[in-house]
Amino acid sequence: MDDLSKKALAKLRKDPRLKPVIQKVGPPRFHEYSRENLLANLLAAIVSQQLSGKVASVIFARFQALEGSRFPDPRRLVRHTDAELKAVGLSRAKMASIRDLGDAILSKRLNLATLPSLPDEEVEAALVKVKGIGPWTAHMALIFALRRPDVWPAADLGVRKALQLVLGLPALPSAKEAEAMGDPWRPYRSFACWYLWQMLDQR
Repeated sequence: MDDLSKKALAKLRKDPRLKPVIQKVGPPRFHEYSRENLLANLLAAIVSQQLSGKVASVIFARFQALEGSRFPDPRRLVRHTDAELKAVGLSRAKMASIRDLGDAILSKRLNLATLPSLPDEEVEAALVKVKGIGPWTAHMALIFALRRPDVWPAADLGVRKALQLVLGLPALPSAKEAEAMGDPWRPYRSFACWYLWQMLDQR
């Protein structure tokens, strides 16, 4: 376990609401959810939109097989036909997003090489200019590709469901309400978020 994970766990274990979750789940395993490069992570996040983790994994594996050994290649992303992409389980909205991501890279509207050096807010601002990439997808890239420690996707339904359970709330919190609920876990909200997702998965 790296130093950042150790610091995050030392902080989060002090919260009696999260401590039992951490004890059950064990150390954070972000590497299991990360692809080999930023483009692959972005594609995985696009595929995952509004899907369960298991379904998204199946569709992404099919998409990766379609791409072949050169995956991920922006030039191939813009050349796939609707029929090819539909066959692997992608919706029209995700087809458009994948193509625009490929075009953004090829046309240099988006420079992935510069993103690791930018603050979280600037990364998000750059990514949401791509069709179909909203704050949630940008947050997934920040957490799993760039390994930023303090990202809090408060609008995520899974996060909100887990907050309702772990905080004993009578109703599902709104995105606005959930935003403030992550404050006690700063500056390691990405880790807290990961544990909340794991708690839901295990249930």
